[in-house]
Amino acid sequence: MALLTDVRRTHTLLDLEERLRAVPSTALIRGIFFRLLEDDLKRRGYKKWGNWRTILGEQPRPYRLYPVRDLLIGYAEGAQLLAPNDPGEGIRQIFQGIARPFSSSWYGKAWLGFMKPDLLQALYWLERSRDLVCNYGSLRVESRGKGRATLHWYDEYFWIETAHRGGCEGMLDVCGVVGEVTAEADTMFNGRLNVRWEPRASD
Repeated sequence: MALLTDVRRTHTLLDLEERLRAVPSTALIRGIFFRLLEDDLKRRGYKKWGNWRTILGEQPRPYRLYPVRDLLIGYAEGAQLLAPNDPGEGIRQIFQGIARPFSSSWYGKAWLGFMKPDLLQALYWLERSRDLVCNYGSLRVESRGKGRATLHWYDEYFWIETAHRGGCEGMLDVCGVVGEVTAEADTMFNGRLNVRWEPRASD
């Protein structure tokens, strides 16, 4: 009973049920993100977590598109393992943790070519290439001056204020800069990330 209570609490804190009802069944995302989640949890010691074959009918293939709803449930389960009292923080930690492995993926390697020395251009590349990884929503990057940008998310079904904030924090680390990411949510699926960064001090 305690486990069931924990699951319900996690779903409530992550607004998962409402989110799943609002996400269209046509929303799809590349299988690489299923694999990254599974690998991240294994690195954290959860080696037996996940059975995508049962959920998806096969082990996820990086290039193939799969339902976003299934991935949302997977990230919620992972977040409960990492931070049962604050699953939003668990979501942030997972997305932050997959940034470096993501940079070694087929998509991330293309992105790395734009990453240095101009982080802003890397963000613009993410904006232009979003449709390579999913078939929904959009991202608009707004330059706010040297070392500052705002990422505007529209119809984004993952958690902007936790998942994408964590992913952006991990991205700064991969890029070799230090900075801060703050989030503002307008609705469940619309909001923005305000990003500030500067070169990392030499050791």
